[in-house]
Amino acid sequence: MTVTRRGLGLGLGAAGTLLLAAWVSAAGPVGVFARQDFSGTEAKEPGEEYGPGPILSATNQGLKRADVRASDPVLVSLVSFAMKVVLAVVVIVVLVAIGRALRDRWATREVDTGKQEAVDVLPEALLEGALEGEQLLARGTPANAVIAAWVALEDAVRSAGVRDDDSRTSAELVTSVLRSYRVDRTPLDTLAALYREARFSSHPVAEEQRATARDALLQVQADLRRTVSLMAQARAATADRTRASSR
Repeated sequence: MTVTRRGLGLGLGAAGTLLLAAWVSAAGPVGVFARQDFSGTEAKEPGEEYGPGPILSATNQGLKRADVRASDPVLVSLVSFAMKVVLAVVVIVVLVAIGRALRDRWATREVDTGKQEAVDVLPEALLEGALEGEQLLARGTPANAVIAAWVALEDAVRSAGVRDDDSRTSAELVTSVLRSYRVDRTPLDTLAALYREARFSSHPVAEEQRATARDALLQVQADLRRTVSLMAQARAATADRTRASSR
């Protein structure tokens, strides 16, 4: 599993926030702001540090006594409260960022799973559309039958979850999708040409065009059946390898 920069940043931010919270909780307002001696050593006796003899006081040397004041409790309380607010804000920001990252990761996982399911189902859906188109070819006038057969393929592509932009026509979309599943281009071009002729031409469509469309559709069905069979074999082989590796 790879670690992204975003995940690393969130982890460091969370760790820093926890360390800051632990430090503030352990030190408290007095420990943070009060002046302390952190040297860890005891002060020496006057005689040890300065040698024997009298020690002159600050008054004898003409020095003024230092004005030592205790820390203002109100100021300490305000600063302590401000730090707690800042800490709470940092914790909330980190938690929100982590929540968004987890949500995006889960959404991406759902999208990937949906795409995989669509790929597995699509050939079967296209085959069902081709079978439905064959049934529609036997009904109505030749022109309406040819149009209905092609529309059945378009509906099968869209019902399987395939979406297209405005740069391609519906015929180009159907041809592109079917070609990606090893369907020969010749019957697809034949069906598309018959569809355009039946829909946009002024002359009537004869039974000969209906028969030609049926032959082309049968070839499309044969190619899709072969693709479905190959994909089923590939899935079975993958399942066998998975079971063998788990033993």
